[in-house]
Amino acid sequence: MAFPIVGVLIASVILAWFIHQRKKKKHCKVDNLKEIPGPKGLPLIGNVLQLGKFPNDTFTKWSKEYGPIYKVRLGSHIAVIVSDPKLSKEIFTNDPAFAGRPHFDITNLYEENPRLGMFVSEGDLWEIHRNFLIRQLRTFGFGKSSMEALIMEDVNEVLNKLKKEEGKPIGNIRGMLRLAIVNALWTILSSQRFKHDDPKLGQLVHSIVKVFDDVFGGGTLLIFLPWLRHVFPEGSGYNAARRVLEGWKTFLEGTVKEHKEQFHEGNLKDFIDVYLAEVRKTTDKKSYFYGQLGERQLVSTMLDLFIAGSDTSATTLSWTLVYLCKFPHVQKKLQVEIESVTGNERQVSVDDRPMMPYAQALVDEILRYSSIVPDGAQHRATEEREFQGYRIPKDAWIQPNLYYIHHDPKIWGDPQNFRPERFLSENGKKYMKNENLQPFQIGRRICVGENLARDNIFLFMTNIFQKFEVRFDPKSKEPGLGTLMGFFRNPEDYS
Repeated sequence: MAFPIVGVLIASVILAWFIHQRKKKKHCKVDNLKEIPGPKGLPLIGNVLQLGKFPNDTFTKWSKEYGPIYKVRLGSHIAVIVSDPKLSKEIFTNDPAFAGRPHFDITNLYEENPRLGMFVSEGDLWEIHRNFLIRQLRTFGFGKSSMEALIMEDVNEVLNKLKKEEGKPIGNIRGMLRLAIVNALWTILSSQRFKHDDPKLGQLVHSIVKVFDDVFGGGTLLIFLPWLRHVFPEGSGYNAARRVLEGWKTFLEGTVKEHKEQFHEGNLKDFIDVYLAEVRKTTDKKSYFYGQLGERQLVSTMLDLFIAGSDTSATTLSWTLVYLCKFPHVQKKLQVEIESVTGNERQVSVDDRPMMPYAQALVDEILRYSSIVPDGAQHRATEEREFQGYRIPKDAWIQPNLYYIHHDPKIWGDPQNFRPERFLSENGKKYMKNENLQPFQIGRRICVGENLARDNIFLFMTNIFQKFEVRFDPKSKEPGLGTLMGFFRNPEDYS
């Protein structure tokens, strides 16, 4: 008896899906709006199986086939893919209805408060906390000489390690860079600083890697097909992802508790202290800063900052080393410019950046060529809207195809070539910003950490190549320019 019943249920679900689709198409015709083109998918799962091992390659193929705006169905979700930089700027800047965020059950730290933090929050909660976050992070160093000094401490630790291994192959360079980036970020948040060989720092970095591997790696299918968590909680990766997030929640809550016990109003040492001061002074029970809700928002925001700020910079720096080994003439040009500005008698500082147009152009070309977050971060339409003659339904996901935007021959001419000069004036003496480059996305939800990320990349890159000529180990297989599968476009392992 069970099999006929299951068959009837499946048939009913598929029939309901088809009816739902037909109604939506009719609604489009009534509105006299064009239906967004896109590939056909299967009932229930949509186009998920068509994405393959490297979804950004598939999205790029579809961009060429369907144009700058097309839609796919990812499970039960409609996703609108934007593959043109001008349209990307327009849709993410002008209308606040396109500034929402999809809700992913797998990323919830608190089941009863599912939309906390900066990444998945929206509306008033997001806007209030974004403004607070920017204001307070500036207080603790963003865009100031104190932040540069903080970064340079970790730059020098990396330089010392490289000096000790000079002339030898160095393995796991990305891990070394991760330690440095995470250490600086953790100091801003908690005023705790580690030596790079401290096992506590190693465990912190390992935990971040687990977030990407188990939540954004193994849990990707759960984002598209969330019902799998109820049917296959272990096999779908849901339980593994939850264990990682619960571990982070316990760790961050413990850190906040320590700060509460040592809190002194007249001595606010770090971001946690500043946030706790805001929570303490808030008496309005409806405020997002009030009491337990405020503390949970703090914990969720801290995790978001780690996820957004640590692996992205480390991955970009890893690609930097790959590209400058692959293209030694680029490495040489950078070193010549560094010497012309510093005389190699002092370290490079952020103040040198305006005098180093080639280094600035090189950073932009690294960001373009690597496009480490190829599909950007999804937005959600909080209301039904018209865009470019198309109907964008409420709750549709909207995401830029950044990889295609950064590799479109109509925009870049020769995107397959690694050529920093594309960001320079004709005489090569002036850095030229290009608005078609959108690695930190654009509009209302542009990454708040862009300046910090650019400072990190600039300071690590210039100070490493001021001191060293870097080459691949001739005894090891030279990595290609391909990418490993994952949430980010990671380079192949190298030494």
